[in-house]
Amino acid sequence: MSTSTLPFSNRSASTEWPLLKLYLRETGRQLFSVTDLVYLQAVANYSWLNWTDGRRMLMPRTLKYYSPQLPPEMFIRLHRNCVVNRFFVDRLERTDAGGLVHLSTGEVLPVSRRRWSQVRRQFAAYRLNVN
Repeated sequence: MSTSTLPFSNRSASTEWPLLKLYLRETGRQLFSVTDLVYLQAVANYSWLNWTDGRRMLMPRTLKYYSPQLPPEMFIRLHRNCVVNRFFVDRLERTDAGGLVHLSTGEVLPVSRRRWSQVRRQFAAYRLNVN
């Protein structure tokens, strides 16, 4: 098992990110900054949106709906059901069972075997040290 640390705390480039338009039953349409969106995870035709403050929102849309609204240089697809904000990635880890992404929030997300090389290249493109 090899691990490598990804020093990534610079979020200054994210000041120009667009706002994500969401409809909440209680309050109607609202705009949310994607700088605070840690990751999205799909479950059937729904998506869990996980925010920096620990809030989780279950939305009745697929990842296919949200992906075009997210800046592609900031969000990376880890799995067919998971998209992560690269600003919250602490490190990548390759284990015998597959790849893992460790987030600054303490959560660990799996990387599919097919996407491991692509995910590593994407992080390497942003000058991150990955093994």
